[in-house]
Amino acid sequence: MNDFSICGKALLPDGFTEVTVFISDTQISSIKPGLDAHADFHFDGWIAPGLIDLQVNGAYSFDFTTDGKSVVPVAQRLPATGVTAFLPTIITSPLENYQPILHDITSATKDAQGAEILGVHLEGPYLNPKRKGAHNASFLRTPNVAEIESWSGSALVRLATLAPELPGALDTIRRLRVQGVVVSAGHSDADYAQAMTGFENGVTYGTHLYNAMSSFTHREPGLVGAYLATNVPCGLIVDGVHVHPAVVNATYRAKGARGITLVTDAMAAMGMEAGRYKLADREVIVDANSARLEDGTLAGSILQMDAAIRNMIDYTGCSLADAIAMASTTPARVLGLANKGRIDQGCDADLVVLDKSLQVAMTIARGKIVYQKEK
Repeated sequence: MNDFSICGKALLPDGFTEVTVFISDTQISSIKPGLDAHADFHFDGWIAPGLIDLQVNGAYSFDFTTDGKSVVPVAQRLPATGVTAFLPTIITSPLENYQPILHDITSATKDAQGAEILGVHLEGPYLNPKRKGAHNASFLRTPNVAEIESWSGSALVRLATLAPELPGALDTIRRLRVQGVVVSAGHSDADYAQAMTGFENGVTYGTHLYNAMSSFTHREPGLVGAYLATNVPCGLIVDGVHVHPAVVNATYRAKGARGITLVTDAMAAMGMEAGRYKLADREVIVDANSARLEDGTLAGSILQMDAAIRNMIDYTGCSLADAIAMASTTPARVLGLANKGRIDQGCDADLVVLDKSLQVAMTIARGKIVYQKEK
């Protein structure tokens, strides 16, 4: 089905409106007011821009850091969670592993169906050992401009997380920006001044706010305080485990929908039963709520993006429009994707339909129906 139409309450730039959305090939060809009786699909829920996840380590038993080609089966299944585009995330690894991983993902991307692979998020290896989280400390490195040329020049790298306070980090940030890579601060022990210097030199995003970063106090705001005091957007894992619901609420009130991107930080156990799984080379114990190393350190999550939207509304009382913006419009803006994250004529036909209980009823990616809930 190359050309088709759907009607319902769609989230347009000025709010939810009853419209009929016409799709031709990969784009939204037109939007007409009202519910067209001849539309191919009629929904009594909500039509929203497709969800964009900037941090996915793996899912459905697959781990991207050890199996780059596994992006294909994961991309096929993510639309069931409303995701139409995502960044496979590679965590800290031996330096010699990066090129083969990127090569495998690049090759696999050509064959991927379902959710669109927008590029790769490199989380590491330039992280602060004090804030390593679940990353293997033996693979962490000091930023080096010459070194990054071996992997960051790949057009596939869209986002890189590093600690801006490390020696050589500022030069590395500037070089990454020249190459078109969005730079994020994370796994960092930066104080407030170091964080602000990072922003001034090209850091434009924050990786999983609060987790694995210098915390906020009234005398030393740290990296957390730098994000709360500025308009620099940051990711937030809203699973009720990584960040307390009350803190999620306070963050929303401080930064608003434009300052937050909902991310899953999902790992191989997402969509699977409890048990033992891998995050890169680390053994992870997974229960019904979380994924942790043997010592209790959080190691990614098992959160799904549609659940993140429901949680955000539950924790903050925010509008559905704001929750969707944090899962779609804001991440699209972080990556500079003008044709994603909104429903408008000429935009990519990436849509998710949510039913009255905010469960995914249909997902459309690049003009193709890639998921439809069984009746």
